[in-house]
Amino acid sequence: MKKRMFWLQKRWASSLSLIAISALLTACGEYWDGGAPVAARKMTLGRKVMNLMVGDRYEIPVIFEPDTLSNRSVWWQTENSRIAVMEENTVVALSEGLTLAYALSVSDHQTDSCWVNVLPPMFINPRQYPYDMVIYADVDIHGHHYTAEDEGSLIIGAFIHDELRGIGKMRQWDGKDYMEIRIWNDDIDVYDIAEIRCYYMGKGLAEVFPEYFPFDGNAHGTLSNKVKLYLDDNALEYFPWDNIDRPAEPSDTIIIDD
Repeated sequence: MKKRMFWLQKRWASSLSLIAISALLTACGEYWDGGAPVAARKMTLGRKVMNLMVGDRYEIPVIFEPDTLSNRSVWWQTENSRIAVMEENTVVALSEGLTLAYALSVSDHQTDSCWVNVLPPMFINPRQYPYDMVIYADVDIHGHHYTAEDEGSLIIGAFIHDELRGIGKMRQWDGKDYMEIRIWNDDIDVYDIAEIRCYYMGKGLAEVFPEYFPFDGNAHGTLSNKVKLYLDDNALEYFPWDNIDRPAEPSDTIIIDD
């Protein structure tokens, strides 16, 4: 399929070029329902950083001003198509890494962008680590008590130095559910801290629990007195800031298939 590259720089674009581009946009996008078309004054992406696992899909929220906008079609492009690609407004995570997704509105050529952080699948091989410790916990996610039924949509992971070192598993004791988080490490003599995160599958979101645990080789909590892990409305979203060395900026180049 042939590709065309349009340099959308408003200060230099001629009226004729804008007419030609608008005609193509209308042909590729959606038609308004009738009446005088309403142009976009502003377009904003509802998320600035998204955390997805390989294979995940997430529809990026797009907010227009005014809300009565006639044509809500958007062109998308990712900075690295090996990490993630766009299917209409949905980002598809392909491989581990960090990339930018650029958005360009059909109406009035408004731009915005966001980071897409693709995480590897939640998998750990305990055989590569000589030491472990365990956390026995009750988990509460925004007022919802975590149960075994949540394991398919909410994944609890323990991280040391931003590396996955443990995955929460639901167990039963005395007829009651509890979570066991077994955390693995390659050194017990170095003071390492384990951070616990909750990953929401298909929502592009990962949040950090406010509790942190020193890796000491011991058990934290007991089956009769479990650690309380909770996330509420003050929960911090996980951002891969160490890997982001520049802000997300709109692009003035969009490659369009026709």
